[in-house]
Amino acid sequence: MLKEQKIQIVEELTNALSKSPLILLTDYKGMNVDEITKLRTDLHEVNSKYRVVKNTLLKIALKNVNVDLEELNSALEGTTALLYTEGDAVLALKALYKFIKEYKKPVVKCGVMDNKFITAEQAKEFSKLPPRDVLLAQLIGQMQAPIYGLHAVLSGILRKPLYVLNAIKDKKEQQ
Repeated sequence: MLKEQKIQIVEELTNALSKSPLILLTDYKGMNVDEITKLRTDLHEVNSKYRVVKNTLLKIALKNVNVDLEELNSALEGTTALLYTEGDAVLALKALYKFIKEYKKPVVKCGVMDNKFITAEQAKEFSKLPPRDVLLAQLIGQMQAPIYGLHAVLSGILRKPLYVLNAIKDKKEQQ
């Protein structure tokens, strides 16, 4: 690989990783081309990418993005593929773990999510969370619940005199 190509790859990675809320390192050993293509297709649907990268180039790109390499250094050995996303990190993790459940590969090493180091176990737990939109909807629902309760109580207070007046009206009409 020529030096110009390496520089271009590092620039592309730096640009992509600087925008990504999730950077996940995996070991793709044992995967064939069809499986990697299927995984890439699944991840593309959730605005994510899966890319095989040389460890030395990835280290340079991660330094450019200001990621702390101390925790990631042990994972940057052997065969390494990189998952990153421009969209919802949880959706990317869900797609990856759905693929892993079916094919038993790749092996998740570790990663960075919202500039914080995560282990493979933490990544798996994050994949079980609902997507960001659902979490926001649940939060809004919880915030609105007291207001709806107050509305129900206040409208009940206003309705009671109406029920009394209607009952008096019905009683007078019957007499």
